[in-house]
Amino acid sequence: MEIFESCVNIAFMMLASFFLLTRLIPQKEKNRRTDHVKLAHLSALEKISLSRPLAERMRPKTLDEITGQEKAIFALKAALFGRYPRHVILYGPPGVGKTTAARLIFESAIQSPESPFSKNAPFVEMDASLIRYDERGIADPLIGSVHDPIYQGAGEKGRMGIPQIKEGAVTRAHGGVLFLDEIGEMHPMEMMRLLKVMEDGLVRFESAYYDKNQSETDEYTKRAFEKGLPADFRLIAATTRPPSALAPALRSRATQIFFDELTDKDKAKIAYSAAKRAGIKLSWESCLQIGKNAANGRSAVNIVELSMGAAAADGEKNVGARHVKWAIDMFGDRNENLSDSKYA
Repeated sequence: MEIFESCVNIAFMMLASFFLLTRLIPQKEKNRRTDHVKLAHLSALEKISLSRPLAERMRPKTLDEITGQEKAIFALKAALFGRYPRHVILYGPPGVGKTTAARLIFESAIQSPESPFSKNAPFVEMDASLIRYDERGIADPLIGSVHDPIYQGAGEKGRMGIPQIKEGAVTRAHGGVLFLDEIGEMHPMEMMRLLKVMEDGLVRFESAYYDKNQSETDEYTKRAFEKGLPADFRLIAATTRPPSALAPALRSRATQIFFDELTDKDKAKIAYSAAKRAGIKLSWESCLQIGKNAANGRSAVNIVELSMGAAAADGEKNVGARHVKWAIDMFGDRNENLSDSKYA
């Protein structure tokens, strides 16, 4: 009887296994086909691209291409080229080249024989206006954070009760430059955390779940909790706000450099260069009109681009003065100010 029952059980298990296999194999094949279709769709999407905006194509590739900022550029070189590079705050209106100048000068600084930066030193860029202060300390892309086991998605280490450290931008910038755009929009508490890191040259972490004696804790986690993560960098911060809007503690640690407003002639030169880059001819008179009505260099390029669009809408290949006038009337800085007044 027992032998019979054993044979029945074996037969049942074999049938069950066969049933599962007949269900799993088609499912695997279905998954494979689905993955193939999704991959083909992704490949098709990757082949589609629109033309790059003219403003993006006009981004200077050398310092000589930055218009009207000779004094600020030399000051930034002096701050970064020497044996003891400085933290820097860049002041100035939008669209005058602060970010581009910082990136290009850093690329030159790492070639300077006096510079302590290595040839492969990082340049890490973040928009400070998007950084939110997290008092829980579990989501801080700037400073770094600790992911305790109690939080969702803690992973295998979390299931073993081990907290995990997430590196922030300050550690990724170690040995190089951390560029923070719109520094004036940063939360005051986050600013205090940043200043502490700048002073110590490292980031310290704490967690009630950390136990250095736990056998499963890896060496990286132990060293990060006990010694901190390296964060020795030079800060380049940019802002459109006045110095009084920034924390005195930050200003006292940095060299303050001021970018000038672009003159109408500077903006006209940018418009002329943009037209040349786009392969169209604009008269210098039209470029001067753009310069007088554009808020900044980026605005001047946008007006050139819209003038080209107006010509295309008219079915014409050449951009005429009337197309430029239309773009200025619709999108120039003066018109923008008038539009604001309607909602005041």
